[in-house]
Amino acid sequence: MKVTVVIPTHNRSALVVKNVSSLCNQSYSSADFEVIVVADGCMDDTVDALRKLSTPFSLTVVEQPWGGPAVARNRGAALAKGDLLIFLDDDIEPTQTLVEAHVRAHRLKPGHVVIGYCPPVFRGKKGFFSICMLVSWENTFSAMHRIGYRYTYRDLLSGNFSIESALFSRIGGFDPAFWCQEDGELGLRLIKSGIPFFFASDAVGYHHETSDLNRSLKRKYEEGRADVLMGYRHPDVISVLPLCRLRLWLLGYIAYVLVFRWPKTGKVVSFLLKHMLYFMEKLGLRYRWQRILGFLNTYWYWCGVAEELGTEQALEGFLKSGLSKTGSGSEVEIDLVEGLDVVGEKLDMVRPEAVSIYYRGRFVGRIPHEPGAERLGSIHLRSVLAGELAWPFLRAIMVDGVLGGLGYGGKKPFE
Repeated sequence: MKVTVVIPTHNRSALVVKNVSSLCNQSYSSADFEVIVVADGCMDDTVDALRKLSTPFSLTVVEQPWGGPAVARNRGAALAKGDLLIFLDDDIEPTQTLVEAHVRAHRLKPGHVVIGYCPPVFRGKKGFFSICMLVSWENTFSAMHRIGYRYTYRDLLSGNFSIESALFSRIGGFDPAFWCQEDGELGLRLIKSGIPFFFASDAVGYHHETSDLNRSLKRKYEEGRADVLMGYRHPDVISVLPLCRLRLWLLGYIAYVLVFRWPKTGKVVSFLLKHMLYFMEKLGLRYRWQRILGFLNTYWYWCGVAEELGTEQALEGFLKSGLSKTGSGSEVEIDLVEGLDVVGEKLDMVRPEAVSIYYRGRFVGRIPHEPGAERLGSIHLRSVLAGELAWPFLRAIMVDGVLGGLGYGGKKPFE
């Protein structure tokens, strides 16, 4: 299989050179893959440094005016010759088997989008912020590693994923209007098109985390802006965007009020709290530190939302437009007395968005419709029955057994 690795970069010469240099040691044949680096508005020595590299594979360096990561990735994909596209961020250091692992996953799961594993790496001593980031990333990947995990659009992480070139072209690539969350928007279109995701834990690329508090807060601001655009593009997912639920949390509501009603006060509060984090860490007050950081993240997210919508009235109108577009999704009812294999086959054929589960007519539970999540199949049913619905399922079987013994039933489970 011919492969093209696409790497967008913006003024991070040292990181992207390390990335490309690591690709020189791949276990996959260098004759079967190429690397395209898109220098997106780079003003440093990125281009010169890359062109000085001697690589066993074909390396193409493309310069373009700064257009954002979505534009850069699309440009690289347009120039690709490979049947498979692997997208890597410039701060990802691929392991020797990364390309081979992506190819193997696509041979095992043709037609899937493959998400690689990016364990974070921090320079210097770990503080509260880096520990927080580490836990967040590991929680994300450990969830995807579970059998029966239900993927959502948020799981498509552009730092390390692969997709067939023909599929990427057919789906329309990244939306260039997004400067943040462009991977999630692409993920949403893929899920709506019924394209399954697969997590390849052996496709490892170490994420050299360069984010700090200021960059993290700026990212939250951009996420707020991007979520508004996401809602305009896809009104059916507004109900699962953070802006739809953050006001239900006390500190989230306070942050909302500061942004929309008392913006000057909000700026002062934000400034003071950001500087308080330093003292909280020095004193070892981790819980309070996390609470303050959570508030600041929410505040800057609301700032991004306000930048796009302007007023509370506009926000309310935006939310109402989403509620009018959110349906209950296609739902089926199954009775487990037919047997797991039988009902599983039915689910795999229908692929509903929600399932009501019964055992001999007795309600066991429900897998609800979740906007932006993949449709349900047998693997999701088995996971739920082994987890949160294990006791309700067992209780239904026991009740049926008791009633059967009293003459109200009589059939054995799954008979």
